[in-house]
Amino acid sequence: MKTVRLHYDDPLLLAFDAEVIAHSAHRGRASLILDRTAFYPESGGQMSDRGGLAGRAILDVQLDDEACVHHVIEGELPPIGARVEGTIDARRRREHMALHTGQHALSHALLELSGAVTVSSRLGESACTIDVDRAGLSLEEARRSEDRVNALIDEDRPVRQFFPSEEELAGLALRKPPPETDRVRVVAIEGFDVTPCGGTHVTHTSQIELVRVEGVERYKGGTRITFSAGPRARRSLAAQADALLALAAELSCGPFEASRAVLGLQKKLDDAREAAGALRGQLADLHAERLEGDRPVIAAVLDGADPALLRPVAERLATGARVVALATQSAAATDVVIMRGPDATVSAGELLKTVAQASGGRGGGRPELAQGRLEPGVDFVALIERAVKGSDPT
Repeated sequence: MKTVRLHYDDPLLLAFDAEVIAHSAHRGRASLILDRTAFYPESGGQMSDRGGLAGRAILDVQLDDEACVHHVIEGELPPIGARVEGTIDARRRREHMALHTGQHALSHALLELSGAVTVSSRLGESACTIDVDRAGLSLEEARRSEDRVNALIDEDRPVRQFFPSEEELAGLALRKPPPETDRVRVVAIEGFDVTPCGGTHVTHTSQIELVRVEGVERYKGGTRITFSAGPRARRSLAAQADALLALAAELSCGPFEASRAVLGLQKKLDDAREAAGALRGQLADLHAERLEGDRPVIAAVLDGADPALLRPVAERLATGARVVALATQSAAATDVVIMRGPDATVSAGELLKTVAQASGGRGGGRPELAQGRLEPGVDFVALIERAVKGSDPT
């Protein structure tokens, strides 16, 4: 039940008619088998086409292990023998064509300029990737390959898609070995790349429009390049430009000055954090001096204190065998820090657990340090005093 694949000969064919030759199923979903189709089934790292068939929406197009094309459609299947019309979603098809030929061109440029062999590629719904065998490939190197491909796009070179004879195939300088099949399809970018491939491709490089490398990362001992091309690249770059313009407007500067403005703000923020840290340390010293005394357990509520202040105060007080329990209260909660000195045997984590169970709240930690949040308005000092009665703070 092999289906004639019309897209092999004409990737720009967007409407066709066919006969239903069988009803089948693919992964638990009912499917149609046609005598011929222009719908591309998901394979080779390329997503499937969408569109309409027999007046119903195409939900998926898949290829099984026997190379049978399954058309999964919305609603009831038309009867076997029916003549049906199919229409391809032109926008999706053209986007996939640009992405796939863009991938071929970028893979060739990466090999030519950086000696990076493509081991796999994927054209996803939101991201496209090329995995190469070279570790440590830099963004700058990938950008050089991007420039090479965009120059190729400007040259508007023809892209040929064909089934060569065995003799022709043997004479082609293929970028990767052909699959073991009786019919090998080849996609050739004139004077640049020749690769076996069954996907849909543009007919001239200008139809790719542009290729953009979006990032590189280490991956399985090699490098993964994320890229975009065609309409998807246009949308992505336009969205990035809009975001940059909006940021520049907020910063009251031009878009090319935004980076410098952000770095200036980051420096001011770092300076402010450093100053705030110094002030917090001074404030912690004052609180610790006020609470210091010859007591095995110090329990206190620091009125109006920021929760971040509790720990530095506790660190200054938790000496010897002492246990320190500090809190700050707001309308929403009671934030708590419990810390023990190096010679104390009471577990701060267990102490907080006991207090939380008695008053409602949550928290935990190690024997040396515990942090949590209790219900608002609790009598924290009384809770601590009751909790330590059964333990030995020394």
